[in-house]
Amino acid sequence: MKKITVLLLILPLLLCACSHKRDEDTGTVQPSYIDADPSDVIDRVYGMLSDGTATSDYIPQLITEKITEKNDEYYLGISGIPYTKGAASEAYIQPVTFSFCVIVLEEGADYDSCRKTVEQNLNRSKWVCAAAEEAIAVRHANVIAVIMGTKKVCAELEGAFLDVVSK
Repeated sequence: MKKITVLLLILPLLLCACSHKRDEDTGTVQPSYIDADPSDVIDRVYGMLSDGTATSDYIPQLITEKITEKNDEYYLGISGIPYTKGAASEAYIQPVTFSFCVIVLEEGADYDSCRKTVEQNLNRSKWVCAAAEEAIAVRHANVIAVIMGTKKVCAELEGAFLDVVSK
C-alpha cells in the first residue's frame, strides 16, 4: 500500500517535469509553450533599450503592425510557418535596414525547425538598394524573434528579447 501511495505522489511530479523542455544551448529548463502578445513583447523590448543603446536611435522612427498571411513572407522570408500571431516593427520611412518581428508558433509545432527555416530564408536585402548587416532568428519556447540590422543592434535586441520572454 505504501508503494502505491508513493507512486501516486510521484506521478504528478513526473508529468510536470515532462511538460518542460531543456534548452540545448544553455542547459536551462524552459516552458514548452508561452502565450505571448507579440506587440507587447516588442514594446517591452524597446522599453529595455530606450536609452543609450544603438537600438534607441531607431525607436522613434518605427511603426508596428500585425503579421498576417498576406505579409508574412515579407517579414519572415517565407510563408507557411505555423504561427498563431505575430507583429513586425520596422522604420516608417524606408530604406532603413532595421526589422524586429515576433511570432508565436502553434502549440505542438517543431519550434527549433521553424526557427531554422525562418533564419535560412531571411531576406537581408528586402529594402530597395539596401541590405541589413546581420539577420538572425532567435527562439525561446514557441516564440521566435526575427532581427535584422547592424550587428550591435541585433545583439542588443536578442538579449532584451530573451530577457523579456524568459520572465
